[in-house]
Amino acid sequence: MISFLSVFPPYRGGISTFSDYLYRHLSDHRVVNAYNFKTLYPDLLFPGKSQKREEDGESYAEPLLHSYNPLNWNRAARRIAKDQPDYLFYSHWHPFFSPAYSSVMKKLSVQSPSTRSVCIAHNILPHESFPFGKQLIRRMLNRTDKIVLLSGQTLGELHQLKVNIENRKLFHPVYTMQPTSRSRSELREAYGFQPGDRVLLFFGLVRKYKGLDLLIDAMNQLDLEQLQIRPLIAGEFYDSKEDYIDRIRQDHRSLYTIVDRFVTDEELAEIFTLSDLLVLPYRSASQSGILANAIQFQLPVLVSDQPGLTEHIDHGKTGLIFESENVEALRSAIRQYIETIDTEKMRENLKQLKNELSWENFTGQLLGFLES
Repeated sequence: MISFLSVFPPYRGGISTFSDYLYRHLSDHRVVNAYNFKTLYPDLLFPGKSQKREEDGESYAEPLLHSYNPLNWNRAARRIAKDQPDYLFYSHWHPFFSPAYSSVMKKLSVQSPSTRSVCIAHNILPHESFPFGKQLIRRMLNRTDKIVLLSGQTLGELHQLKVNIENRKLFHPVYTMQPTSRSRSELREAYGFQPGDRVLLFFGLVRKYKGLDLLIDAMNQLDLEQLQIRPLIAGEFYDSKEDYIDRIRQDHRSLYTIVDRFVTDEELAEIFTLSDLLVLPYRSASQSGILANAIQFQLPVLVSDQPGLTEHIDHGKTGLIFESENVEALRSAIRQYIETIDTEKMRENLKQLKNELSWENFTGQLLGFLES
């Protein structure tokens, strides 16, 4: 039996989606009990509009863990101990949650000593600085028996921490999302794009490390009208939206489409279907669920040379890679995409990559790691 402690729907975001997919695929092979957070972020630390999806109802995952109330952590451990699970899985993505996880594992080691803990690491180190972050992560991992890493970037960060823990580097699987019922041409018309437009997509929460400002600066150096480029920004702004808009060249602003809110899975399918190129100009990256979505929809990608993004991208075949934080290199890569890339061939290459990065392959390798 596996007990899985993570963030699950109805909470929003990539970690919740990943946990949901992993729970469902693990349940095809093992008995899995899912435990959710009853409280995730304090409102003071959450810059978005809502932590939960409005359209989701009750979750299969039992609300259990309060992330910052130590009085709850012993109760959470006792509840998990009732399962007497063979393994406790937990998702790590930020050191803010490390004290809660550390406490649960410490108490669980007494109440269910045969249970082995397994960390599913989306990040090792956070994208932005956090007080005592490395110390909190080390303490948590020193209580963990095994760790699964989703990229070479996270493996390197683990080595930086010098934690002695059994580890296995796997990959971020591709989400098997439902395709949209409308055709690409219908969607482009519905979203206000013309048949000849080249829709360049920036998708996801807008935060500094994701480099939207770099993309805007590169666009400012191009004649978007002549090149028929139409930038599409879709995702909730965690930074000042006005600052980004002010950065856009005055004569370009009418060419941008901005969807400033959380995007549902149905809308995601529409946006990835109608777009021509996904641009991920990240300053840092452990791995990317957004990149996995692009692979699922066979959408060509342009990514910065962060190891967490380039691991599965073959330059010129499944995407394009440019030097991180180099606006001139990004501008040149956009021109290269327009002038030299056979997009239909690139989409065909992405189809093969999609099969390699399936959830079935991921789950099989994960279960094999447990038994090794």
